[in-house]
Amino acid sequence: MRIHGGDVTEKNVIYDFSANLNPLGMPEQVIAAASAAVSECTRYPDPECRKLRKKLSVYENIPYENIVCGNGAADLIFRIVHAFRPEKAVLCIPSFSEYRYALEEVDCQITEYITEASDDFTVNEGILDFLTDDVDIIFLCTPNNPTGKLISPDLLRKISEKCLEKNIILICDECFMPFTGASSDHSLRSCFNENCIVLKAFTKLFAMPGLRLGYALCGSAETAARIHNSGQFWSVSVPAEEAGVAALDVKDWKEKTVAFITKEREYLTEKLCGCGLEVTGSSANFLLFRSCDDLGKLLLEKGIMIRECTDFCGLGNGYFRTAVRTRKENEILVEGIKEVLS
Repeated sequence: MRIHGGDVTEKNVIYDFSANLNPLGMPEQVIAAASAAVSECTRYPDPECRKLRKKLSVYENIPYENIVCGNGAADLIFRIVHAFRPEKAVLCIPSFSEYRYALEEVDCQITEYITEASDDFTVNEGILDFLTDDVDIIFLCTPNNPTGKLISPDLLRKISEKCLEKNIILICDECFMPFTGASSDHSLRSCFNENCIVLKAFTKLFAMPGLRLGYALCGSAETAARIHNSGQFWSVSVPAEEAGVAALDVKDWKEKTVAFITKEREYLTEKLCGCGLEVTGSSANFLLFRSCDDLGKLLLEKGIMIRECTDFCGLGNGYFRTAVRTRKENEILVEGIKEVLS
C-alpha cells in the first residue's frame, strides 16, 4: 500500500503536519478562479492546457512547446516513465517514493545511491560514479523530500553535463524549491540541456493539492511532446487550469512565503532540538527528525498527525517528517511532543 502525507480520512486529526503545504493557505484570487470555473465544467478541459502553458512560457522564460501540464507532479512522473520506458534507473535514497513506484510499473532495474544520516543526507560527488553508460534515467529531488536538502549548484552542473554526455534523462523534482529562497543557480534550469526535465507543481506553494496541478519544463520540444502523448488525454481539469493561471498573477506570494517559512522553520528546528530530537537541517518547508518509534501514534491520540517515514527506503523506525506550519500550530506540535515524551 502506498503511503503519503495528508490522508486524514477516518482519522481523528485536528492538526495535520503530515502534508507539506503552504501554511499561508490558498490565495483568494486562486480560490475565486477555481470557483468561477466550476460553471464551465459542462465542457471538456483543453487537453493541451494552451492558456496555462502560454502563461507559464512567459513566467518560466521557456518555449511554450517545451512545457507539459499534468494532474499534479505525481501524474507527470508516471507519464515520463511510461513515455521513455527506461531499463535502468538511478534513485537517491531516501527520496519521494513515487519515482520508484513508476519505475517498477515498467520493470525498470533500479540502482540506489544512498545518502547517509552520518553525512546529513547530503548528495555528494559520489553520485557521478553511478552515471554509467547503461543508465537510462535518473531522478533527483532538490530540496529533497523527506530530508529538505538542496543539491549544490556545482554538483548539479556536473550531473547535468555527465547525463548529456551519457545520454541519460535527468529529471529534477523542484516542487519544494519556492520555499527555500535559494538563488536561481540551485535549480537545474541554470545548467539546462536537451536531456533535462524539471518538475514543478502548484500543489505546495499555492496550497491546492485537491485541485491537482503540476508541470514539466523539458529541454526539448520533442521530449515534451512524448510526455504529453503518454497517459490520460484530459489530465488537467477546467478549475485546475484556471486556478493555475490565476496563481501566476498573485504578486509577491513566493517572497511572503519564504519569509514566513524561514522564520518558522528556524523556530521549529530550535524547539524540536530542545525536546531532545535529532533534527536534520532543512532548506524546505518541512523537517526530518528522529525520535522514539511510537511518537506518531502517541501524537495521533492527541489529534496531531505527523508523517511516519518507515516506508521511505533508507529510513527505519523512529524517523518522522513534520511540515512547518503557523506559529500557533508549531507551538501546539512542540507542546504535544513534550507531553507524550515526558
